[in-house]
Amino acid sequence: MPLLLPSLSLKLACLLSLLFSFPFAQGDELRESKAKENESRHMDSLDDRQALAIGDRLTYQVIEEREAPIIVFVNARGEIDVPLIGPVPAKGKTAQALAREIKSLLEVDYFYRATVMLQSPQVALSRGSVDIAGAVRTPRTYPLPSDQILTISSAIAMAGGMTADSDGSRVTLVRRNNDGSTGDTSELRQVIDVQSIMDSGNFDQDLPIQSGDLIIVPRLAGATGGTIYVVGGVNAPGILNVPPGNTLTVSKAILQSGGFSRFARKNSVKLISGDSSIPEEERTKIVNVEEILQRGLREKDPVVQPNDIIRVEERIIAF
Repeated sequence: MPLLLPSLSLKLACLLSLLFSFPFAQGDELRESKAKENESRHMDSLDDRQALAIGDRLTYQVIEEREAPIIVFVNARGEIDVPLIGPVPAKGKTAQALAREIKSLLEVDYFYRATVMLQSPQVALSRGSVDIAGAVRTPRTYPLPSDQILTISSAIAMAGGMTADSDGSRVTLVRRNNDGSTGDTSELRQVIDVQSIMDSGNFDQDLPIQSGDLIIVPRLAGATGGTIYVVGGVNAPGILNVPPGNTLTVSKAILQSGGFSRFARKNSVKLISGDSSIPEEERTKIVNVEEILQRGLREKDPVVQPNDIIRVEERIIAF
């Protein structure tokens, strides 16, 4: 009889082991299933419609790291720099597609599971805006990111870069004087050879941008174009086609651009000629569009010409 005890003890031990391990195995499966469900819920919530473009800013976070999100942006090469991985092509992809691609890369060497979050940062990350007009691919008003210093060349890259008929050697930076908020409408103008800066890699002359700046990229002499640019305080800034016979005036162009925004300076709209033969200091005309619209003063409503720029400045509101 004593010889049977070891055998009985072994069987009992095996039985107890099975009984105790079964709940733990079930618990591991439940935890794994819950983790996958949470990962799917988080990543499915990311934007899967809007394609990313140069200059876009995103918050980046791997939830499993338990760290605060960081800001990443799509650089002039169309890439974002991802911690641990390095540059990853981003231009043309949605945030969700890019996040899943980064997830796969991280899970090769760094994470068992990586729940990657790429989202648009809050508006508060903007510290003003810059107007980019002329021969760039996407002329409009752009927010200035608060987390990086934007220069003239990087601002032009944010607008899609210069077009084939642009003259990058004569880019004009228009900047209000420091007393602009007190009613002083004077401006500082500087012509910069951006093409030379980019070709040589000498960025010493690549000036940082300030809120309220206007960057004008002219077209090459002799280049034809049937478009004008409306930037600043309108509801739909961008490019307008100049119709045959050219009856488009400043007020009509603003109305076609969605009308004035809430804080637009309607009585001091700037019409900037795209004719490079006109001296720089004579190319800007101030138009009181508010008076034109209220009183029907058509004789004071200038007809715009191809490559002209209409800039509507906004009142500075202090809180």
